[in-house]
Amino acid sequence: MARRNDHTKEEIREMIVSSGLNLIKNSGFSGFSTRQIAKEIGYTIGTLYNVFDNYDDIVLHINATTLDDMGKFIEEGLNPKLKNANAIKQLAKLYIDFAHKNRNSWSALFEYNIPPESDLPEWYNQRIEKLFSIVESLLSEFINKKSEALKHAKVIWASIHGICVLSLTQKLNVAGTASVEILTDSLIENYLRGLEK
Repeated sequence: MARRNDHTKEEIREMIVSSGLNLIKNSGFSGFSTRQIAKEIGYTIGTLYNVFDNYDDIVLHINATTLDDMGKFIEEGLNPKLKNANAIKQLAKLYIDFAHKNRNSWSALFEYNIPPESDLPEWYNQRIEKLFSIVESLLSEFINKKSEALKHAKVIWASIHGICVLSLTQKLNVAGTASVEILTDSLIENYLRGLEK
């Protein structure tokens, strides 16, 4: 068992997040526990709660890492030369690719529910907003008003997310096709056509 002075508080924080993320990647959110993290890093559970406020705080920091990874994956994958619908189609493909390549950590974002009496912290909301801002910036060619662009960005994201879930659970036949690309392309083309009216 590691001694408290073996690592700084910041190092322990990073160890907890890294270990928790690895647990989720390997075993899914159902295989995640603070007891297992403590065992993995060689500290007591009490140490975890000296570094984080509570269980929810630990999960949110782990999920925030996944949000950061997703944002980086999308931003690095987007071709800046693509414009209009093609850029949004590529973003959809990147989102679905990330989910397939990181299924357990991606799923943990949606399997975990913050207690109803709590609100998501501002630092976590900022990470979510950063992801929406990518879609929002691509929509700026179609919509001038920022608040409207954000609203439509959320609708497009929710729709792509639904297709992604169908794909991951092998239920695309419910939508009458086996092709993620056909569904996402059709969704985006028809949605953007509606904005132009």
